[in-house]
Amino acid sequence: MLEISQLQTLVAVAKENSFSKAADELGVTQSAISQSIKNLETKLGVTLFNRLGKKAVLTNEGEKLHQLASTFITQLNNTVDEIRHDKDKMSGPIRIGTLTGIGKSWLGYEMLALSESFPELKVEVKFGFEEDLLKSFEGRHLDFLVLPESVLSKCSGERIYIIQEKLALVYPNDNKFQLGDHVTLESIGHVPTILFESHDHLHAKWCKMALGGIPEHVNVRLVINSHGKMLEAVHNGLGIAVIPTHVLNRSYYNDKISRLGSKFEVENDKFYLVYHKEGLDFLRIRETIDRLVKNKKRLL
Repeated sequence: MLEISQLQTLVAVAKENSFSKAADELGVTQSAISQSIKNLETKLGVTLFNRLGKKAVLTNEGEKLHQLASTFITQLNNTVDEIRHDKDKMSGPIRIGTLTGIGKSWLGYEMLALSESFPELKVEVKFGFEEDLLKSFEGRHLDFLVLPESVLSKCSGERIYIIQEKLALVYPNDNKFQLGDHVTLESIGHVPTILFESHDHLHAKWCKMALGGIPEHVNVRLVINSHGKMLEAVHNGLGIAVIPTHVLNRSYYNDKISRLGSKFEVENDKFYLVYHKEGLDFLRIRETIDRLVKNKKRLL
């Protein structure tokens, strides 16, 4: 019979890739960690970790057990939290995952306000990649997601529509690049451009929907994985950029740079709030949903 403490040890070692760091996290000696893993391996008759110097790496068998153990321990901790916190009180954990853009432009502010209103809540906002967030949600490591519709086809949660994201092209106030209603696909390709990533799908989508195609050549001046820094670069005259309007509207640079007219704003993706149906048993979950739905207009 496997013991919970052994599974906790397995998860800690896998997380830290180290027996000594896992010992620090769990508040025990390194020898206790080693003995626990050894006993677990003996029970199962397999090797769970390969030792590479001071680094501990899961074997294939160890990875299978780790996935199960991680989900089990999370669900166990969630159950303990639910037992400790009355379902009808605004206390306990609220864990929500989203992308950096909408997280910084809207969700972060809303969750900060929620935390200030209810000091007994333990609020956790996680920014990450879509695939990682979906995995965390399905494993019950997150209570909510705010993600675009395009990645939710296999997600099991309940959904509430939040916003239709739009994209705008922005440029320096002095219009040194001579942009206006006359802009064409050919001309946009010659203007110095700030991209979010090397193959910036937002820039490509804006060009396709606003100008009818994707330019054969893009004059890339800067690639930086931050909408805030992209806006700063535009403000400093380095080039143009395509930015989600909800990011632009909340930005310090909103009135310090220019954007093409509204007819050049294009629709990108619809964002949804996703939650576990059983979470509705808890007041803290219902209140969070109500607040986010009520305040989604702040994204516009």
